[in-house]
Amino acid sequence: MESWDELSVRMVSNYYLGVDTSNYRTSVCLLDADGKIVFQRRPLLSVPQGKLGLRQQEAVFQHLKVLPKLLEELGPLNDVQFGVTNAPRPLPDSYMPCFLVGHSFIRALAAGRGFLELSHQENHLWAGLHENQELIGKPFLAMHLSGGTTEFLEVTWQGNSMQIKELGGSSDISAGQFLDRIGVLLGLPFPAGPYLEKLAKPTDLRLGVPVKGSNLSYSGPEAEAKRLILAGVSGEELAYAAILAVAKSVGRVLRSLREATNIRDFLLVGGVMANNLIKERLLKDLHHPQASKVYFASPEASGDNALGVATALFWRD
Repeated sequence: MESWDELSVRMVSNYYLGVDTSNYRTSVCLLDADGKIVFQRRPLLSVPQGKLGLRQQEAVFQHLKVLPKLLEELGPLNDVQFGVTNAPRPLPDSYMPCFLVGHSFIRALAAGRGFLELSHQENHLWAGLHENQELIGKPFLAMHLSGGTTEFLEVTWQGNSMQIKELGGSSDISAGQFLDRIGVLLGLPFPAGPYLEKLAKPTDLRLGVPVKGSNLSYSGPEAEAKRLILAGVSGEELAYAAILAVAKSVGRVLRSLREATNIRDFLLVGGVMANNLIKERLLKDLHHPQASKVYFASPEASGDNALGVATALFWRD
């Protein structure tokens, strides 16, 4: 990989710049003419200890402070194609104020040139496809599992454009919220997923997750986890039981959708999918040499980032 100083000397030309301002990270990613990452910054937003996230106005304020610094690192941008996330999902009524920050900056930078707008959901899928390009153009089942989202999706294609059909999800809190809430109750920082995985120790303790068709619910197991904490169950046992509950419940839905759609390939993305315990369980439950193949994003590409929209730009060109 070239150093950014070397790239800056000859200015930026024929590059693909993505920006994502989610409720968790400020992210900027630049791909070169070969689709390789040459610049990527994705700092977490700062959440006070004991809190379960940020209010939207707080997230917007942090993005406004951080994003200009990240863009300044890039230097002058000549002949760059621009892309940005603009909403949680590719639906007319999907909206979240934090995405306005990135959208406003890119709209100004790309004035007169146009730019690509993708939803945060599509961004996560494209980030997974950056590392699993054999899926581009093929139908697959996807799961977007993150701090705010539990979605089961069917992905088909029109050219290089995704066509997404939502097949199910959580009827209350997301899988990521479930894990974060338990982690914070155990005194872990937010977002709690990585710390919960480090804390987890194998146990026979189980938390049941109600599954109805392709929909599931985590409010019941959350309440049970609170009762277990009050009863003195160790954090190590509870962390493992919570992670296993997520893996088993989503695996059950994915197996059902495989039979219903007859689509055999899975792409599993989102911040929760950086959890190795969940990955290992899903590989055990889903992978079959003749019937199915399971694709993951790397831990770095699983969390909120602008890699996806930059990758979509590259493939659109």
